Order: sequence, then structure tokens, then C-alpha cells
Amino acid sequence: MAEYLSPEVYIEEIPSGLKPIQGVGTSTAAFVGLAQRGPFDVAVPLTSFAQFVKTFGSYMDGAFLAFAVRSFFSEGGTSCYVVRTCHYAVPAGPPGPKKPTAVAATAVFDNATPSNVLRLTADSAGVWGNDLSITVRALTAADRFLIEVRYAGSLVETFDNLTMDPTSPDYAPTRINSAIGASQYLDAVDLVPSASVLTPAQRRPVATASPRFLSLGDDGLSGLVPIDFYGEQALGNGFYAFDKIAGINLVAVPEAVDRSVHIKGYGYCELRKDCFYIADSQSTISTADDVVNYKLAQGVYAGQNSLNSKYGALYAPWLSVFDPRNGKGIAIPPSGAVAGRYAGVDQSRGVHKAAAGIEDGRLLSVLDVDKDFSDADQAKLNPIGINVVRKFTGVGPVLWGARTTSSDPEWTYLNVRRFFLFVEQSVKAATKWAVFEPNDPTLWKAITLSVTSFLRTQWTIGALVGLKEEDAFYVKCDAETNPPESVDLGRVITEVGLAVVKPAEFVILRFSQKAAQP
Repeated sequence: MAEYLSPEVYIEEIPSGLKPIQGVGTSTAAFVGLAQRGPFDVAVPLTSFAQFVKTFGSYMDGAFLAFAVRSFFSEGGTSCYVVRTCHYAVPAGPPGPKKPTAVAATAVFDNATPSNVLRLTADSAGVWGNDLSITVRALTAADRFLIEVRYAGSLVETFDNLTMDPTSPDYAPTRINSAIGASQYLDAVDLVPSASVLTPAQRRPVATASPRFLSLGDDGLSGLVPIDFYGEQALGNGFYAFDKIAGINLVAVPEAVDRSVHIKGYGYCELRKDCFYIADSQSTISTADDVVNYKLAQGVYAGQNSLNSKYGALYAPWLSVFDPRNGKGIAIPPSGAVAGRYAGVDQSRGVHKAAAGIEDGRLLSVLDVDKDFSDADQAKLNPIGINVVRKFTGVGPVLWGARTTSSDPEWTYLNVRRFFLFVEQSVKAATKWAVFEPNDPTLWKAITLSVTSFLRTQWTIGALVGLKEEDAFYVKCDAETNPPESVDLGRVITEVGLAVVKPAEFVILRFSQKAAQP
């Protein structure tokens, strides 16, 4: 209570008790896959496919990440994180942790005597670096030279007036590696010992008669195993590269991976409790029963775990998209396009609306489906939580399923699961102010008001079912949910019930004959 000693007009601000809740994002994707170039163990944020190409390169034989990210943005996605992976192994030599087996291409340049003076290395590991070539030209000044960098035969960078004098601002490693004006393709290392008596002129690399290619770059794909994709917590690779990122909502590995990777993906999302995993079926499907076996761990998959999670979905079949390398179609896993459709529908309709159907499930970037399932096929697949991508005449490919892989009927529909994630994370983020507040009726009322206001908004936009507010949701935080023994433990408990909209899967039209009236 303020102390008033002098006659005056005093202003007091009284808290309203209402702490507005801002809804969290729902459509940021997180991909793990194989790429031409770029860092390992780092979740790189992207807002366009052009950014992906700049960081991770373009399309790569035997890999689908680039196609999946392109599909994500084409289908409505606006932001994602990408983690590049390869095979990880314990390096030769002293015992140590596993490391990426990918190798960066490199070339060493000699001076006129000859001894090694400069090493140029591709700025990230991979076969892509073997397409880098270097031309060294001597300039008039005795210590000066020029470097031209070509990628796949095209001139991409030129560094003029370089020197190997470490005291000069034109020192080659400084110019090539510096934060400003640095090479987008190379890293440079001075190989001359610091105690050398060679003059800058003697350190200059000799001119090349023709472009000199970097060599020995390796993508590290030999020996790939499932753990290379889902990762190890101690290494911070695979899924664990996302551990420190709070804002991811959709997780996928859009590569031809073993089904155990998808099982780990479900598990990762279940542990985080803030994201949803999108799994792909196997690449080759002859019949609907093939996918049934894949999902339920039957047939050739007997003895493995079933794909069963309320934190994930499964889509079949693979999709055909345009391959700009040859102008034809290429079959890719559906998860990238599916994540994009989720994101697009989240923005246009809301996370409560399932990304499925003629309108919201239509895939504009997809040429065809790799397997054309029939109504009878879907009758086998839909009930056990396999979402089918169908192709309809006059419409094209559409997402024709909206189920999780869970065997729990409470979590049949993916939009229900994702809406709960949205509400849970929104309320969690917006009620941190309550921690360490006095645990009394004033706090209980403030929490109730905040959560009620947020859910009322969700009800008015159609995310909750009910003609009246009390039919759509309830929020209870009072003496009943917070008895003295619970308060003594430092707990404040709020119960929230939601009536979430469910998709109309089966639209039934009943017709009958009506007798003609005389």
C-alpha cells in the first residue's frame, strides 16, 4: 500500500487480472536429410527454397531433401529448419566421439621453389567441392596474385591483388576467410611456417597453366544407418540438433529411410510434447496390403515395432514431382509436401482444420502419385491410420486422410492432436508469469480469466464445437482443484476441457423415393 503524506492527487495503476495469451506458431517444419553441402549438426533456419540452395546446394542423386524442402514452400510453408546428415563413425587414431565421415575437397598450391604455401578447401564437405576449380594468376608486383574460383565451369568469384604477407590487409587467408567479402565457396590456410624467412614474393603461389580442381571431396554416404538420421543426443545430430529450438512444430525425414527412423521420430515428438511427426511409407508399393504390413509391422516387417503414435501421422504413397535436371518426374517421399499443406491450411483456416480434402488437401506442386489407390484400398488403409494421397479426375493429387497413427480412439484425428499441441504450448508460454506468485484465489481467478479469454477466441473462430461457450470448453482453477495439501506442495492446478472439431470423414446422403402426389 502506497504511503500518502502530502495533500495531492495520486495515480495508482491497478492490475486487471487478465493476462492475454498469444497463440504460438504451428507450422514451422524441421527436416533431417542428405544435402550436397552445408554444415552438419546445425539446424539452419530457412524462409525460402532459394535460401536452401544457397546453404545446402541443389538436387542430389539418391537424396530427396532438396525436393522435399521445395515442395514444403510450394505447398504453403513459410519457415523451416534443416539439418544435414551423413554417416557418422569413430575416426581413426585416438579414441573419440563419432564424427561425420564426409570430407571437404581440397587443393594445395606451391611456390616457385616448390614448397607448399597455400591450401584451399571447399567451405563444406561433399562431392560438390570436386567441381570447384582454381586459377592462380601472377600480377605485376612480385608478391601479388589473383585467384579465380569456378564452380561447375562457371566463374563465381575473383580475388584480386592478393599477397601471402601476413601483415597486409590483402593477405590471402584474410581476404578469403573474412566475415566481409569472404568466399562463399572456399576456406584458405597459409602453409608457410610462421618462423619462415621466405619473403612475400617467395611465398607467392605459382600461376596455374589451367584451372586446378579441388579433389577428394566425399558426401559421407557410404555405410549410412538409421542412427545417422535420428541421431544421438551426445553428438547433437539428427533430431537432437533441434533440442535447443523451441519453435518447431512439424518434424520429418524425407529420405528413403528404414521405418525405425520414423518410430524414433514419433518418440522424439512424444518426449518433446510440442511437435508432430510426419512419416512416409516405403518407396515401392504393389498393393495396399504392403502399406498395412509396413504400418502394423507384419509380413516382411514382422518382429519390428508398429507405427503407432498420437504424435504423428503416416502418408502413402510417394509422389511424383518435377525434376529440373532432366525435365521429367521423380518419385519422392510425401512428407515435405504434406508439411507444406499443413502450414498453408494453418494460415488460411487454422490448425483446427485438417489439411485434407478437395480444397485444403490439394497438392499443387505434385504431378502424380506413385501408386493410384482405389476406394477399396483406402477402406483397408484409413481405419488403421494410414493417410492416402489420392488422384481424382479433374482435381489432381489430394491428401485424402486426416488420421494419426494412434490406436487410441481419443486421438484418431491429427487436427485434434495438433490443436491440443497449439493450445497447450500457447497457455504454457503465456502463464509463466504465475510461477512464484502467491498461490491463492486471486491467482486462480487470474489464470481462469486468461485461459478462458484465449479459448473463447478459439471458439468464436470455429475451432471448438458448441452452441454455447460452456458446451465448447471449460476452465477450472479454484479451491477444488487446489486443495491445501496441493498448495503446500507449491502446485497450482488448472483443469481445461475442450470440444475440438473433428473432420467429417464420412458424408452420408440418404435418398429415398417419394410417392407422386395426385
